[in-house]
Amino acid sequence: MTRVLLVGLGRIARTHLAVLDRLTERTVVAGVDPAPAYDVAFPVHSTLEEGLATAPDLVVLATPTDSHVGLASEVLARADALVLSEKPLARTSAEVADLEARHSPGVLESRLKVAHHFAFSPEVEWAVGLVADHPEWGPPTRLTAMSTDAYGTLTDSQRASLISSFVDSAPNQLSVASAFTTGWRVEAHADRGDRSVTTIGHDGGRTVLSSNWLAGDSSKHLALEFLGGEVRVTIEHSSMTVLVTQGDRVTAHAAYADDVERKQAHYLGLYDALLHRPHDPRLGVGLALRIARLLEDAAALPAAKVRWDDVAAYRL
Repeated sequence: MTRVLLVGLGRIARTHLAVLDRLTERTVVAGVDPAPAYDVAFPVHSTLEEGLATAPDLVVLATPTDSHVGLASEVLARADALVLSEKPLARTSAEVADLEARHSPGVLESRLKVAHHFAFSPEVEWAVGLVADHPEWGPPTRLTAMSTDAYGTLTDSQRASLISSFVDSAPNQLSVASAFTTGWRVEAHADRGDRSVTTIGHDGGRTVLSSNWLAGDSSKHLALEFLGGEVRVTIEHSSMTVLVTQGDRVTAHAAYADDVERKQAHYLGLYDALLHRPHDPRLGVGLALRIARLLEDAAALPAAKVRWDDVAAYRL
């Protein structure tokens, strides 16, 4: 039985708990949170030291972004447990470099994993397999990723664990893109905090990321174009479906035929990889470093010119 310590009992921890409850041979033995947001069925400690005393095999860091590196480093130094950190692992490459200075490459590779959960969603795994079956398509000539969340009406306390639409959404988009593209380099970036747009060159084409917290509902999708647009793979993350067209013909369609809620489906795929394919590069510190460097490079660019408009419902 794998003993799990859950550090942080906020919103995303609920998803981890729901998924861990579905997994056999895994049990949450304790939590760590000085002010838990809700009651749980296991002991909750106020310090990491107390939590580590429960001798966990897996420590899950479901805490705000800027705490990930420090907590991960402390666990790696004081326990033998595997560490799963929420994404992004870090906002800067310097934070990752600090981890690399404190811990050997072997320790980081074998014991520190990052919860790039979008990359393991069922529709993404299906699309990865489809593209692998068609090497004649070559790399995507264009990748467009859009992420929207209805966060405009959240209170300050509800937004406390969030940073910006770009920092919170881009790691999801990039973790998916990493399965299809290489050689990222930021070409343009504009960021208002509550929405952003980023253009990234990749080997063989270009990627456009869009994130937005001013929205009527949550929606996430990614469109891949191959052969100059002749082949288009549209991945709809919100419904976990995929549509493939070639020219004017629909050539494939993937539907979600399960009853597991979307985010739990992401994390079930993540935990399956963690337990059975722990060397999957989408879990690794290497991808987390690539993402941190891209976040840095984007922030360092002069703001691109973008027309920011708002729309509203008619008032009758």
